[in-house]
Amino acid sequence: MTTVHGINVVLCLAGGLLLLPIAAFSMECLAALLPFRGKRAAAPTRPGDADDQDDPRPRTAVLIPAHDEQAVIGPTLHAIRPTLAEGDRLLVVADNCTDETAALARALGAEVIERTDGLRRGKGYALQCGIAALAADPPDALVIVDADCLVEPRTVEVLARWAVVSRRPVQARNLTDRRPADGPVEAVSILANRFTNLVRPRGLGRLGAPCRLTGTGMAFPWALAVAVQPAGGSLVEDLQLGIDLAMRGHRAEYCAEVGVTSELPEAGRAFASQRTRWEQGHLRMMGQVPRLLLTGLRRRSWPLVAMAADLSIPPLTLLVGLWLVFATLSGLACWLGGSVAPAILAATGGAALAGSLGLGWIAFCRRQVPARTLVAVPWYMVRKAPIYVRMIARRQKTWIRTERTPGSIYQQGLRVDYTSQDEATSHERTEARGGTARGDAVLGARGPH
Repeated sequence: MTTVHGINVVLCLAGGLLLLPIAAFSMECLAALLPFRGKRAAAPTRPGDADDQDDPRPRTAVLIPAHDEQAVIGPTLHAIRPTLAEGDRLLVVADNCTDETAALARALGAEVIERTDGLRRGKGYALQCGIAALAADPPDALVIVDADCLVEPRTVEVLARWAVVSRRPVQARNLTDRRPADGPVEAVSILANRFTNLVRPRGLGRLGAPCRLTGTGMAFPWALAVAVQPAGGSLVEDLQLGIDLAMRGHRAEYCAEVGVTSELPEAGRAFASQRTRWEQGHLRMMGQVPRLLLTGLRRRSWPLVAMAADLSIPPLTLLVGLWLVFATLSGLACWLGGSVAPAILAATGGAALAGSLGLGWIAFCRRQVPARTLVAVPWYMVRKAPIYVRMIARRQKTWIRTERTPGSIYQQGLRVDYTSQDEATSHERTEARGGTARGDAVLGARGPH
């Protein structure tokens, strides 16, 4: 075998492997454009269906894990309290706090548990503590919200009803565009978040596949919450929880009708810390793809196979970066006299990426990410490059809290109608016959509490 032939073989194998996650990504993005048709077989009474509107509202507990969150927890509690009904509970677990988080939460009417454990630190441990405390008087449904998130007025009830009716975990929209982007780089970050937490989960739902759990804006029927609890110190305990539940036959469903939102971290160190935790954890979870795939094939379970395919997709920036490297090497090899096959693979993958990203942006992201900001994509990728270098040189093994900086949203007052003109909700309203969103129908004639 000549050197040129060997290079061609290696490039073809690399191109084939790269096309697999690109194909999965493109399929999810294209499926997101499909309308919702009929009732899901697994959830015969999806919230909003006529036969569930007279059902009593499930007794719900909202659980908020918090570590030194005095700067942001006030608006979160103010947004949640009006959405609760009589008998609902609002519990804050102040986990290893050194500030006034616990006192502030109590003053705002929440139940508070103060947890101190210097060895077992992390969101998963705080959630375990809260679930154990609620077990003495268990609710029908558990809704988990991060301390820095605002919830829409209908979110708690819609998620609780859906979780109880379907007997499955339910994930709401979880977006980071509460405030307008401060410059093109933040706009590109919002774009990546909307593809990860809106476009792709919506596509998975249209394909009958489970979505990922994102750690906030998620609900569980109580029996399920106590059966499989979050991993203690995992970098992405929510993602691991979703995998564990899917393996047990409880796939998470995506609810685009309601949502939560948070702000992007403003400080450079906070940006790097948050992205490092998310992306290192995601890449580590990709090691479970073979197990999920083999289990899905053995059980003939399409949801598990689809979850394996979804988990095989690297973070969007990394996926685009890998394609750029492969396209460059393929073009160079072809120019030096090698086979044209790797270049064809690169062109195919590039067309699929560009097409799915373009259609997803047009359908779901134009208002939040104007076209003029897309010129910042190369700089955004450069900004994230050190994160991937650190993954190789020094892996993060423990959970590190993202630094909070009170932004304009807290200074200007509370606003929870931020999605009223969002493409996500406009799509749902368009699909609902008669012009009423499925999420609105859940509340029936009573309106929000």
